[in-house]
Amino acid sequence: MKRKMRIILLVLIPIILVISGIGGYALWNFWPASWSTEPPVLDFPVENTDVIHIIGGYGDTGLGFFHNGIDFGCNDSVNILAPCDLRVFDIKTWLYATNPDRWQTSVRMRTTLGYILEIAFESWALNESFGDLQRNALEVKVGQKIKRGEVLGQLLYHGDGTHIHFMIRVKREDACPYQFFSASAKAIFDPLWDLYGTTSVVCNDTST
Repeated sequence: MKRKMRIILLVLIPIILVISGIGGYALWNFWPASWSTEPPVLDFPVENTDVIHIIGGYGDTGLGFFHNGIDFGCNDSVNILAPCDLRVFDIKTWLYATNPDRWQTSVRMRTTLGYILEIAFESWALNESFGDLQRNALEVKVGQKIKRGEVLGQLLYHGDGTHIHFMIRVKREDACPYQFFSASAKAIFDPLWDLYGTTSVVCNDTST
């Protein structure tokens, strides 16, 4: 009987450890910065607005594709700030365009329950070495919790197209970031949008 019990334990213990490990990883991966069910309130994500302009807004571009975020362009390297409390769960550096090559680093972060913020650092890196420089300019790592206003990293200026692609998902669906902006963020954004000179709206899809 004792021998049979030992065999059962030898079989069950590894299974329990594997299940616990998988469950622990899943819980860690989906752990938000806050367990609140309220939408996040987003501050302006760029430290120095003097070097910022807006390349594009959220919505149907009229050019055959839907733009699922707001692009903040810059004419100099600039710090990117956490617009709310965040927890980083994924960082990826990848080649997102060719002819010419363009490398970017995307940082995905959880805010409150059901809300994911993603910031793509598009430094206009023409090669993998410049792409690695942008990755190394980040000040966060996977699993880290970031407080509102802390520096996520520096967006490096590698050319005229340098920008961050700023986007939010609500229950896995893209949504317009503008509708989550704080009053102070809108006060900064609106004049920039006016200078951008577009006749389209910032968000032509405000569904959440």
